[in-house]
Amino acid sequence: MRTFITVLLLLLSLFVNEAAIAQCQDGDETVNPLSLGIRGHYGFIIPHSKAIAEISNSNPWGIEVDLAWHLMRERIWKYCYCYPRTGFSINYYNFDFPEVLGHSVALYPYIEPYIRPHKKFSVSFRFGIGPTWVTKTYDEETNPDNFFFSNHLSFIAMLNAAVNYRLNSRISARAAFNYNHISNGGLEQPNTGMNFPTVNAGIDYSLTEARFPDRVKDTMRVLYPEKSWWDIYILGTRKNVNNGEEKHYPVIGAGIYYNYLILRILALNAGAEWISDFSEKERISREYIQDPSSAPNHNRVAILAGIDLLFGRISFIHQWGFYVYAPYPARHKVYQRYGLNLRFTGRLYLGINIKAHGHVADLMDARLGFRF
Repeated sequence: MRTFITVLLLLLSLFVNEAAIAQCQDGDETVNPLSLGIRGHYGFIIPHSKAIAEISNSNPWGIEVDLAWHLMRERIWKYCYCYPRTGFSINYYNFDFPEVLGHSVALYPYIEPYIRPHKKFSVSFRFGIGPTWVTKTYDEETNPDNFFFSNHLSFIAMLNAAVNYRLNSRISARAAFNYNHISNGGLEQPNTGMNFPTVNAGIDYSLTEARFPDRVKDTMRVLYPEKSWWDIYILGTRKNVNNGEEKHYPVIGAGIYYNYLILRILALNAGAEWISDFSEKERISREYIQDPSSAPNHNRVAILAGIDLLFGRISFIHQWGFYVYAPYPARHKVYQRYGLNLRFTGRLYLGINIKAHGHVADLMDARLGFRF
């Protein structure tokens, strides 16, 4: 778990660094205003599994504080013809069921493109992911109902859509909708994960006056000269078999997919991947202990299709997978992948991916890939 936290923070810190300061290379001296924000959250828990239905009838509430830079320079603007913000957020959530669910504290980096930020009203969309600490976890004797969390150190991933109103050049009011997910990425069981939407409202204060340059779109500018390319990768992680087991088993895999650029920063992709999960192999051996010769193979192969959102050296991946070979059936025939990749050379990249069957995370893997 600590290894994944380290890799995740490294990737996201490099991402924030890339977004916030890389544009200085073009000599643009435009100042990126630093802002502080505070807001309150209130929401509900989605009872996506029978195992957690009885303890989902609560209303989480929370407080969040942001430190962010509004990126004004031309090089960043040309990626999306918008002025994004990037920074770090720390939040506290009370799950309104202290004896079973407890509380959480999270710290995550994020990127948040703004549409028409120079107007009184603007719209923004935020994506963030990072480590979170939950105070209550599953325990067979003392907390047997909490199938949400099995590890104090977990991950939070969130999507946010917000409406912003500029009161003056320094202060903005904000109302937003969040979709939040907390889990350990399948590294420990049980791991149904918690999905809890929240509404929130608050104030952002810019430490320096925000002045947005008036720029003209250059629709002929090509950001990525390659119209198509291939990605090939290897991945690895580990999992346990059942609740509370200390022994973990390796998960390895590999994949390949083809990308085709359809918009300035958006590519469609399709390919295939192979996963060999040795925790599933152990599960199979336990189930077929009386007749090992009839035990199915634990390997799985799937076809993938999705999108690749490009932002310089960073890309966000969302893919859907469909198993075409799975002798030992998975939770569902279809799964989703959510990933963040960072190219640290022209073609080599490092990434973190979450694979989920429906609302339940199956595994979180680290990967090494090559683009050609």
